[in-house]
Amino acid sequence: MNTLFDLIKEHEPSKIALAEEGYRVYYGDLPGLVQSRVERVKQYRCVALAMNNEIEWVLWDLATLVANVTLVPLPPFFTKEQRDHVLKSSGCDGIITSDGLIPLPNLPVSLPEGTVKVTYTSGTTGTPKGVCLSAQAIKAVAQSIVSVLGKDMAGLHACVLPLGVLLENVAGVYTTLIAGGTVIFNRLETFGKNYENLHEIIKIAGATSVILVPEILRILMSQVIEKGPLPSLAYVAVGGSKVSSSLLNQARALSLPVYEGYGLSECASVVSLNTPEHNKIDTVGRLLPHIQATIENGEIIIKNTGFLGYVGELAPDHIYTGDLGVVDSEGFLSITGRKKNILITSYGRNIAPEWVESELLSQPEIAQAVVFGDGESSLSAFIVPSSKKASTSDGVARANSRLPEYAQVKNFTLVPPFSPNDGTLTGTGRPRRSRIFQLYKKDKTDVVL
Repeated sequence: MNTLFDLIKEHEPSKIALAEEGYRVYYGDLPGLVQSRVERVKQYRCVALAMNNEIEWVLWDLATLVANVTLVPLPPFFTKEQRDHVLKSSGCDGIITSDGLIPLPNLPVSLPEGTVKVTYTSGTTGTPKGVCLSAQAIKAVAQSIVSVLGKDMAGLHACVLPLGVLLENVAGVYTTLIAGGTVIFNRLETFGKNYENLHEIIKIAGATSVILVPEILRILMSQVIEKGPLPSLAYVAVGGSKVSSSLLNQARALSLPVYEGYGLSECASVVSLNTPEHNKIDTVGRLLPHIQATIENGEIIIKNTGFLGYVGELAPDHIYTGDLGVVDSEGFLSITGRKKNILITSYGRNIAPEWVESELLSQPEIAQAVVFGDGESSLSAFIVPSSKKASTSDGVARANSRLPEYAQVKNFTLVPPFSPNDGTLTGTGRPRRSRIFQLYKKDKTDVVL
């Protein structure tokens, strides 16, 4: 059976595989470059990878796959405490940084047999949880994405998310390389603290595809309005958290070819995807060919095909996602909320906050929003306005007009932007609700409607 790297190295040797400023790696160069790193890493059992978005990250990543050494990517947004927890709980005996491969004194940890990658999700508590993945699971996702998009979509993929995020690693890098495309790297700091250079980077690179979370999509949309279209883009994948249909329609109106998808770390990233051939707004697309899923009591349950279990735990037969969803007659999946996030008002109404938040986020005055109200008579929200001049009240009123009475936001509080840096967002843009409520509960209810 062909390995992931076998599928990657079969392409035309003279074609560019990896590119960054001042450095190109051709497909014909990959075997030698990877093998030289295999010789250096094969003595290790489990290594962490803490580097910027650069070619070296991918070369070391591929080397660990070939050497059958477990790799633990370290996302740059993890705190020192989170990084220390990751290194110790996974038993990393080495770490790869810009300074090279450095031995670590950690004691061995028993990982499931066949674990090639442990990806740590920041989760809702702030303590990262290790997801053990097999080579088969990772390859299946990359191959499935290529099969539904077609190799013709493989052009120039620009990495925007950190490579330590599984979505970029698998759906961005592996998928592009399997299809024979070129992956373009820019150091994360070159995008700017608030991604103010994103438009320029995409335009100069002539990128044909990117993967974004909703917040970065909003930033790019603002830049397109200000600086003009990006005609090279053929596929903009958006995931990580709920995307409102209004936002997608606005992006389309700006000629941004945006397609929403859905994924889980336990499923090696992507589970379902909209494509140019099969696209339906308000859904996260059809399941990838290798995925089998059912809906039970409203919850999406996926048959396990390569998730080896969390660190220290056994692998389950099925993955209970905690996400609520429905599948329509054409096979398109829609995410309606999170099972554990369901708010039950004092009137006994069950409300998925993501539903209300998607209506709020579709308003131009509102950049971010988190709704609460469990056990209360009405819903409230913490809102980040899109600008200092934005009339947030108008945006909330407009969103409420699209919602039934019981799901309307009756009061809100303006708060600073949510960010992974202060723990209010996960690395993929999901709100950490308990953290947000803890930070701002004393300030809540500034504005009553």
